[in-house]
Amino acid sequence: MTTTEVESFLETFQTLVMASLTPEGSPHASTAPYVRVGNDFYILISTVAQHGRNLLSQPNISLLFLEDELQCVQPFARKRVTIEAVASELSRDDDMYSIVIERLKAHFDTELVTSLTQMGDFHLFKLSPKSGSVVMGFGKAYRLDEKLEVMTQIMGQHQKAHPNG
Repeated sequence: MTTTEVESFLETFQTLVMASLTPEGSPHASTAPYVRVGNDFYILISTVAQHGRNLLSQPNISLLFLEDELQCVQPFARKRVTIEAVASELSRDDDMYSIVIERLKAHFDTELVTSLTQMGDFHLFKLSPKSGSVVMGFGKAYRLDEKLEVMTQIMGQHQKAHPNG
């Protein structure tokens, strides 16, 4: 497994699946369109939505990029990248704000992105990886660092269940 293979897999997605925590600490799963700049993921979401409020109060999140079920050969070894990340809001006067918004406009519907940025409840969040893992099949699991570079293979002890219990 190489870092290039991880990058190629991530490039096949337009949306990410995000697990965040509510202000009360309850888990919440959601999805959002994103763009990447460097190693960071950027999402433009509403704080009226639960996931937007979550990121403002609890910045630690988990991201999931998952092989399409229709293309999956073996559900138990479904290809996936999981990333532990920290979210931070970008203010409109941040230098990166306009760069990322232009990327969102280029990648998605320009008029829609423009409209969303004019709404007071839509905020731009940067999701910065801390670590992660990638699974590309049985015996093909690897740890990722904060740059999403492949570090080490995850080794486990697999045992077959004894037929008598």
